[in-house]
Amino acid sequence: YLGFDPVQFNYSLLTRSQRISHENLRLRDAEWLAGAEEWFQRQAGAGGNSLRRAPMFAPFRLRDMALQNRIVVSPMAQYKAVDGCPTDWHFAHYAERAKGGAGLVYIEMTCVSPEGRITPGCTGFYAPEHEVAWKRLVDFVHTETEAKICAQIGHSGAKGSTRLGWQGTDVPLTSGNWPVMAASAVAWSPENQLPKAMDRADMEMVRDQFVASAEMAARCGFD
Repeated sequence: YLGFDPVQFNYSLLTRSQRISHENLRLRDAEWLAGAEEWFQRQAGAGGNSLRRAPMFAPFRLRDMALQNRIVVSPMAQYKAVDGCPTDWHFAHYAERAKGGAGLVYIEMTCVSPEGRITPGCTGFYAPEHEVAWKRLVDFVHTETEAKICAQIGHSGAKGSTRLGWQGTDVPLTSGNWPVMAASAVAWSPENQLPKAMDRADMEMVRDQFVASAEMAARCGFD
């Protein structure tokens, strides 16, 4: 908050707990909120007699990434990958979100290794065919839409080797399980397998997997 304009600081301080909403502020102090709204419009380039816009539809910049609006598609697991590779399902799903006008589309949490998957249907950034499939999607989004597309990279930890979402949340696989590891040997639930407590070699391996996955995402062109 140190670099905020005083109006922005005050608004953020009043609303950050979400107990006080934008419209509740209007009931409490309509004059102050009107001034804050005018400040926002000036920042969004819509002051004076220009077309005014709701904050959700105002542009937003995060470092070098400029978004046309503040609508973000959050990363949501699709459970449709095959051996970690995104399929036509993923292409259609994310392309439609981008075509629909979202400023930023996140792909689902994508795993750094086969053992780092939560379910057999989770996507990955660890095989050459993954890079080909993701790049096809990224190129389409950048060529055919105004959206940006970002990746969330992750590792299942103790939550791994479980069934697809609609087969039961975090329920262990009945067959085809793979070994899981975590910061400590504590199972995700009494029903899940006991993970291996990571040693130094495991930590360095997973670190390197994250680096390799991030490099693959960069080659694909994710924003």
